[in-house]
Amino acid sequence: MAKKIKLGVFGLGVVGCGLVNIVNGRREALSQAHGIELEIVKAVVRDPTKKRPADLFGIQVSTDMNSILDDDTLDLVVELIGGMEPAFTIIKSALARGKPVVSANKALIAEHGPEILNLARQAKRPFFAEASVGGGIPILKTLRESLVANEITAVTAIINGTTNFILTKMEEEGLSYYEALKIAGERGFAEADPTMDVEGFDAAQKLRILAAHTLGGRYPQGDILCEGVSGLTEHHFAFARKHGFAIKLLALARRRADALELRVHPTLIPRLHPLASVRNEFNAIYLIGDAVGEIMLSGRGAGSLPTASAVYADIVDICTRTTTIEASVESAPAAWPTRVLPADEAQSEYYLHFTVLDKPGVIGEIATVLGRHHISVRSAAAELVPNVEEVGELDVIVHRSRERDVRQAIAEIDKLERTRGQGKLIRIARDL
Repeated sequence: MAKKIKLGVFGLGVVGCGLVNIVNGRREALSQAHGIELEIVKAVVRDPTKKRPADLFGIQVSTDMNSILDDDTLDLVVELIGGMEPAFTIIKSALARGKPVVSANKALIAEHGPEILNLARQAKRPFFAEASVGGGIPILKTLRESLVANEITAVTAIINGTTNFILTKMEEEGLSYYEALKIAGERGFAEADPTMDVEGFDAAQKLRILAAHTLGGRYPQGDILCEGVSGLTEHHFAFARKHGFAIKLLALARRRADALELRVHPTLIPRLHPLASVRNEFNAIYLIGDAVGEIMLSGRGAGSLPTASAVYADIVDICTRTTTIEASVESAPAAWPTRVLPADEAQSEYYLHFTVLDKPGVIGEIATVLGRHHISVRSAAAELVPNVEEVGELDVIVHRSRERDVRQAIAEIDKLERTRGQGKLIRIARDL
């Protein structure tokens, strides 16, 4: 007879209802495979009267947090409400009461991961959060188990489905940013306020968690360079196509001598790279391990069932594993860096775009400014803007340079009499 595992779930939104549907649909298969039966006994929500796309029969739904936290008959707590509070209080209280916890809360874990893991360690209870990074992509379990023989030397990821959908539409259909964003909203890929997604903040939260599980085993301390996609135009995509690039919002993590280099920004990558083929709302995480070499995991990074799939897997993992707590990501050698490299110290090859007046000497003037900032030009090309008299677009590729120097040079170029508007930089990553 299958052993019953009683669950208390906080939140019956998109992911919570997805979890209910998976639990109901996988009941017999789970019993046959693992000899256990998951039962969602209680759920806490803001509005119990709201209609939800899931069969809630047998689930006690209320607004009382303590109905779950004080119930000693529950075996496991699932936090799916998101945000900082009351989610943080819920997780701390559940662990303090000796209950294992599963969460999908990337914002909370990125901010308070070390504290939560310390509480889990003290309570000797597992805290799993697979869904906080790649949605349905089983990246944390893969790192914890299948890639345990590897030291991961580089992480390059597309971990925001909204922006990847927008960039796909801009690249393949020639849409403007706002046209692509509108379609993303209509299809449910973009929130009413898309700022967290389109400005890169969502990806930065996920990158902080991912870096803790790969490059050193500790949560990185410091700000992550974060730039979004809202400033991209059709001209940038035309340049990319002409030069054999694709534009992707990448989350990159690299271990340097005394710091971690963590960045989220639009990036020009070769069209032949596997990440260039990741389209629409799909996510992908590209790793380099010292033993396995290059490996990429890809799948849907958001949505009801993909995210709930990861939550469900964590629950089953906890219920079937023999150890009592996940190997802590806080146990790495102290010599491994946790400081995040300041953004202005990073180095890259860059594509620079300027709007200029069509006057003799303007390219030389810009090249002179770049040279003063120790930036070497690899190539430069200009063309007139259609239907705009005496205005051109100047595209420049510069060799590997320091971020601080490039930004200072752009600020100086923007003040020249023969430039218009603000210059745009996009980093180039030929070798990922």
